[in-house]
Amino acid sequence: MLVHEYELFVMHDNECISDMFSRFTTIINSLKNLEAKDLSTLPLEQLLGSLMTHETTMKNHENVEVKKKKSIAFKASKEDSETTWSDSDPSSSEEIAHIAYMAIEDEEENEVNFTFNELHNAYEKLYDEYETVCLKNKTLKKNVISISNELENLKGENSKFLNEIESLKDKNSFYMNEIDILNVSSKLSNDFMEENEKLKIEIDALKKSFSTFSNSSTKLDNLLGLQRCVFDKAGLGFEEMKNVNHFKNLFVKKNEPRICCNYCGRL
Repeated sequence: MLVHEYELFVMHDNECISDMFSRFTTIINSLKNLEAKDLSTLPLEQLLGSLMTHETTMKNHENVEVKKKKSIAFKASKEDSETTWSDSDPSSSEEIAHIAYMAIEDEEENEVNFTFNELHNAYEKLYDEYETVCLKNKTLKKNVISISNELENLKGENSKFLNEIESLKDKNSFYMNEIDILNVSSKLSNDFMEENEKLKIEIDALKKSFSTFSNSSTKLDNLLGLQRCVFDKAGLGFEEMKNVNHFKNLFVKKNEPRICCNYCGRL
């Protein structure tokens, strides 16, 4: 039955191109799908094409039903119009007939007849484009998988860098505390340096005072050395340095009392 329809396929009168092509595609797909298909081994692209063909067929059936309803309504309206025309004047009926004739001529001009070979070539081109899109889809899927893996790797590296940043923050906090401690130590050192300078100034002042005191003591000794001795009677009618009694011991230690034994005479 399907082979017979394929061999005797022609375009019907008053049939649009989309309906004709859909009918032709349905016949070819039906011929391909005569045998049972194993869904476990059936490629996804082929299954998707079959489902799309089935959907197109269902839509075409719906369009045919709608057109049938429209034709029935058109016939009824035509009968009503004929009744109206019979009651109207001849001039208006002629105008309406002329407008209807022009519409029929426009429909005949818009109709295009295709041969079987042209339809077959168009189908082959469409199928080639479909295979090209399927190949691109496979490539895009591989790219998506590769990008997903790369994204996971980047997430891992990002987590690693975040951990390193936290570690660096801890080290930075530690070094900031060390810097604060060093600043305090530096301030204390500066205070000690200032105190040391003050002590140096005080020491220099004490050294000057001690030096002045030493000079005064030396001068006092010189003055004392320049004075005459008590027994120096020069210039009073005595010859100098004659009849001068020199005392060897100017300072005599105090003798402690000693007890002597009257019997033996020992101390």
